[in-house]
Amino acid sequence: MARPLAAAPDWPHCGRVTLKPFAYGLSAEEWRGFWESFRDPEIAEWNGNRPLRMPLWLFKRVVQGEIKRGDRMGFVILDEHGDWLGTLELYELKGREATLGIILGRKDRWGQGYGREAVRALLDYAFGTLGLERVKLRTFSHNLRARRAFAAAGFREVGSEALPGGKQDTLMEVRKEEWRAPCGGG
Repeated sequence: MARPLAAAPDWPHCGRVTLKPFAYGLSAEEWRGFWESFRDPEIAEWNGNRPLRMPLWLFKRVVQGEIKRGDRMGFVILDEHGDWLGTLELYELKGREATLGIILGRKDRWGQGYGREAVRALLDYAFGTLGLERVKLRTFSHNLRARRAFAAAGFREVGSEALPGGKQDTLMEVRKEEWRAPCGGG
């Protein structure tokens, strides 16, 4: 359902993607895509969760409550046509650092560089507009595709952590002084 993208000029963007801040509200299509991505068994597994079972109305209420707390910023990832691709957030916003989380809910777009562009747009925003000094993340060590994408977006591996059940997380970060601002921000 392609439509012209009417993004505000200050919305983070890189390459083909634009990040629409949750503060601008989500369309019905964006809410449904966001909710369905949490209900998808494969996406839930990559997130270390079980598929979401709550109804859409309750999901909206929970997300809106989390955003009001003030320790996170959420964004809708839009493609070059303005269509929903997923969500991206900075959470655990403390001082000059935050943790990055991303869900590319459109599985037909996996492996095409959209996630990398979204992460780069967010890092430009984090280090430029927000003035953060460090952005970190964690991903399953066996998720090689995610680790390569994060490295291509500027992250480096800084450690690992054992998880219950024999899995392991890879810890990654990028610092402002290392960031090369490949999308023109920063």
